[in-house]
Amino acid sequence: MQHKTLMILIATLCTLVAAHTRADSRVTVHDFFGPSAARMRNDVVSVLERQSGLTIVSKGEVTSAARRLGLDSFSPDGRQMLARELNLSAWMSGLVERRNGKLQLTVVVYDGAQHMRVARARLTGNNLNNLRSAIRDQLWDQSGRAIMEASGPEPARALAADKSGTSDMVISQAEADHFRDTSEPEQTTRRGGNEALRAYLGVGSPYRSLDYREPVTSTLGDYQLSSAALADIHVAFHPARFVTDGWPSWLGLDAAARITISAPTLNNNGDEFTSRYDGFRVGLRARVPLGRHSVSAFSGYAMSRYAITGRSRDISAPVPSVDYRSIRSGLGGEFALSDALGFGVDAAWLDMLSVGDIGKWFPRATAGGLELAMFATYQLSAHTFAQAAAAYQRTFFDFHSRVDDKNVAGGATDQSLTISLGMGLAL
Repeated sequence: MQHKTLMILIATLCTLVAAHTRADSRVTVHDFFGPSAARMRNDVVSVLERQSGLTIVSKGEVTSAARRLGLDSFSPDGRQMLARELNLSAWMSGLVERRNGKLQLTVVVYDGAQHMRVARARLTGNNLNNLRSAIRDQLWDQSGRAIMEASGPEPARALAADKSGTSDMVISQAEADHFRDTSEPEQTTRRGGNEALRAYLGVGSPYRSLDYREPVTSTLGDYQLSSAALADIHVAFHPARFVTDGWPSWLGLDAAARITISAPTLNNNGDEFTSRYDGFRVGLRARVPLGRHSVSAFSGYAMSRYAITGRSRDISAPVPSVDYRSIRSGLGGEFALSDALGFGVDAAWLDMLSVGDIGKWFPRATAGGLELAMFATYQLSAHTFAQAAAAYQRTFFDFHSRVDDKNVAGGATDQSLTISLGMGLAL
């Protein structure tokens, strides 16, 4: 009786151990191939790491075991031997391809017992960010059950077992090298990508110079602002990108602000003044994707103010304060220079609505303006980037002065340059 009871206990214990081993499936995600394959593989691993009852065996551990045992990790036989060595119940490989202007990721799951295909997931996206979203949302639904139910290795099983399902997606070392050498890199998350929200905060400094043309009034003097602490803020929001990748996703809200603290300046006589610069704009931008690049058209309301006041009431400012209000319209382009590096440029015409005090000094003044902005971004992670930006604005005047005016000059050119360096977030 005791012997029978002992046998029952041993059988029950073995069942529990087997059930526990079954619940803790061990899977490895081997090399992925094609454009942005490394990033796709990392996203797949991230999905698997969130699942319970699953242990991820690193690619480094697989590579080390293959080197130690002298096995080819790209052959079915080699993978089956490695599955036995590392007790793998599932093995995954992937291939990223461009098809009809879209990106397609094929992920194949093999069991550890015979290296037979037990699942295949095919995910597509209009661009890299769409494909990454598909991995997060669809991969486990398509392959999770097969991964958890994949058969683990059985040491007694012969290598000559049927491998009829292994031909699909088994890539040789030579083919792997071909994919690595010839795949076009896909930019990860770049400015102009498919993010719904992109925000940038930088610090820098403005430079400004106002030069009169043919001045007659002796009190008129040129002016320069050489430096001041500046905060540069830019936000782009595309609400339709939450629900579609079609043309409505091209349309977005574009807003920016440049704000400085007051800075002391001197005129040619050594008189002190306090200068301050602020600039704001808000408008709509239509950004049209062209593969890894994009072009855009934009229009909106813009204002920039340079206020200058004397430290003493007895000293008159050599130039008037300006408050430029305009309709800012133009074209832009954004270009992917590498997998992480991007470059962009905007060119805009400023249709002046008002100019501030300079219009009081010269009541018949007419003005126009243009702006050129450039920026370079470097991707730091999936959602963060570093950016260097520069913006040049040129406002030009014809004063149409008369000899009996209080201030007489032919015109003026007001130039400003702002430079900033900062960090951004893309979601």
